[in-house]
Amino acid sequence: MTRFAGALVALAEGRTEPADWLSWWAGHAGEIETVCPRGWFLCLAPKADDSPLRTAQAVLWSQGGACYVLDKLGVAVERSARYSEAYEAEFAHWARAERAREKRRAAELKPRIDALAADFPKLARFLRSHRDDIESMRPGGGEAELGELARGVPLPAAYRTFLSHTRELVVGDTLRLTDDHPFVVVSTKVALPTDGMVCFGEYWLEADGDQVLFDLRNGSTDDPPVLYYAHGRRTVEQAAASFTQWVEALPRALA
Repeated sequence: MTRFAGALVALAEGRTEPADWLSWWAGHAGEIETVCPRGWFLCLAPKADDSPLRTAQAVLWSQGGACYVLDKLGVAVERSARYSEAYEAEFAHWARAERAREKRRAAELKPRIDALAADFPKLARFLRSHRDDIESMRPGGGEAELGELARGVPLPAAYRTFLSHTRELVVGDTLRLTDDHPFVVVSTKVALPTDGMVCFGEYWLEADGDQVLFDLRNGSTDDPPVLYYAHGRRTVEQAAASFTQWVEALPRALA
């Protein structure tokens, strides 16, 4: 490792440009890995990507590793504050951008959640207090869009009301009511217990890909029961006596 001491000293003293260090490391990492303990290699290896923040963090990490390795080699060095100051500046810039993004997102979601509160107050209250868990909440569908949906898929009144407030709602890793829904389940290659039912979303209580459905084959109702399909067990169970009841009980599952 003494062959690389010069490069490590330059990094420790802040004389190396961040891009130059990343380039130098890319050219020497393989050789360094063969001549030093694994722990030394890991504390030197920069974990960078294309973002300025991650690059600044990676170089700061490598500088700390360089100081550690030089100490083990008995090489005295005075550590520069250059990379820590650069990281702090990039972090402050990132934090300002995140606050601005969150402010814009809150302003975007507020009217959608407020509209939902008129018919589904418990879910709306949950979404207000768990806004960071909302991956997607698109505006509600208009009459024309819902009319197009209704041509191929029956839309119960309560479900149609929900879609008028938000056409897509994705929360955490549990609820996915997307614009890919609703659709009628058609089993052609394998026999599914949900064949002919209307799938209106994915609801991953037990496993990815589990679904929530309406069984409207005997006639549509305004607020039909919601069924849960656990595909791992290949069983269909009633999840709620009505769509409205199911929606208003979602906070317990999503919390």
